[in-house]
Amino acid sequence: MSQETAWAPWIEEVRFTLFKSSIIQEQFINCIVDHAEPDSTILECGFGTGVTLELLRDLKYDVEGIDLEPLAIEKAVDRFPHLRNRVRVGDLKNSDSYEDGYDIIIHQGVMEHFHDNEIMEILSLQKKKCKKIIFDVPNNLRKDQSDEGVMTRFESPKFWENIISRCGLKYKRYGRTLDSDNNLLPKSLSHYSSDLMKVVGRSSIFVVEG
Repeated sequence: MSQETAWAPWIEEVRFTLFKSSIIQEQFINCIVDHAEPDSTILECGFGTGVTLELLRDLKYDVEGIDLEPLAIEKAVDRFPHLRNRVRVGDLKNSDSYEDGYDIIIHQGVMEHFHDNEIMEILSLQKKKCKKIIFDVPNNLRKDQSDEGVMTRFESPKFWENIISRCGLKYKRYGRTLDSDNNLLPKSLSHYSSDLMKVVGRSSIFVVEG
């Protein structure tokens, strides 16, 4: 089974409403907003269901998305008609899939599915195409590691820091968690940039610049 075909069930399934997704995505979206100028051009690589793109489009960003799976384009446009002509088939490892001059390239739950050399190739390619890369990956603090798709790696934040540095890039690391326990924390502690989230967040967010 190809990697593209393996992702089809994830794309087919609508797991959450857009409202619920906005709550789950709050920390990641807030990080993007805090590091993006108004009207920024944002490319999402591996957009999957299109939820993140739709949330960012609604925030008035100029969004585009690429995904390996043609089904992703069909389903995203069907669910979010405003994404029509904004999403297309593309391979984040292929330079031809990118235009030049994006403000930000984002990906969420993507990089952990690649080998070390592929991660470095992707980051090295993307730094030529944009001003900033913002990505989110699950880390080794994640308790339930059974529901993250094809060949998922749960690496430590230090692993990602090292591999970004090996690409000659600078980064800031933040944290997030999908747990409902977030609701028990004051906003100052559950914010992606808090010292607590950086330590206990079960996903790591990186803001990367050349």
